[in-house]
Amino acid sequence: MATFGALFILLVALTKHSSAAALSNWPRNPHLLAAIEEMKRANYFSFVMLINMSPPVLLEGNLTFFMPDDRTLSRIVLPTDEVSGFVLRHSIPKPLLFDYLEHIPTGSLIPTSVPGDMVRINNEGRRSFFIDNVRITQPNVCVAGSSIRCHGIDGVLLPVTNVTESPSPPCLRNPAPLKAMPTPRAPPPAVSDVIQPLGSASPASAPAAGPFTPPEKSASSRRLGAEGLVKSVLTGIMVSATVEFLRNTL
Repeated sequence: MATFGALFILLVALTKHSSAAALSNWPRNPHLLAAIEEMKRANYFSFVMLINMSPPVLLEGNLTFFMPDDRTLSRIVLPTDEVSGFVLRHSIPKPLLFDYLEHIPTGSLIPTSVPGDMVRINNEGRRSFFIDNVRITQPNVCVAGSSIRCHGIDGVLLPVTNVTESPSPPCLRNPAPLKAMPTPRAPPPAVSDVIQPLGSASPASAPAAGPFTPPEKSASSRRLGAEGLVKSVLTGIMVSATVEFLRNTL
């Protein structure tokens, strides 16, 4: 039984060694090799080391690398099993010169070479072009090959997933009770409704205006009027009789 276990462990070790050897002997993309030489000339040695630690099969095809400088990479701790993911997260599956990148509008999302990872563009001009708040400081470092492009950046791109989902607002456990809104007072009447022109309205207790009727006279007033009329008639008869007598006498 012990012999069978030892043979199994040896078989697993030989399988891993053969796989590593196959990956190390994988033919490198000539455009990637040309880009690596350009990275070295621009002093991006740490990023070149990370590329060389990654399996060549993962870096085949068209790529654009966003390379943190050596000072930035010296400040991070990167486990060996995360090197390939780090390199892929700092690349997009399309070779783009900066002349093409600067036409991408602010707020655009670009997928990286890691499935599900996205980077957000903040385009404020050629000297203020940001990828996830990391600025491109040295554009167009790699231009020799046709399938590889690279640009220097001043930070590290952190993994961001599900960027299209907006977070839901926090739920309050004990929300404050809603206060009743005070009932608004009725607006005051308009000035035209309060001040009316003269003669347009009368008090409610006053009777409605009707045709003109003379005021009624009291009994004493009627008696004095009748006596005055009789006196006037008698005075006229006496004056007429006096005039007729004088005419006949003369």
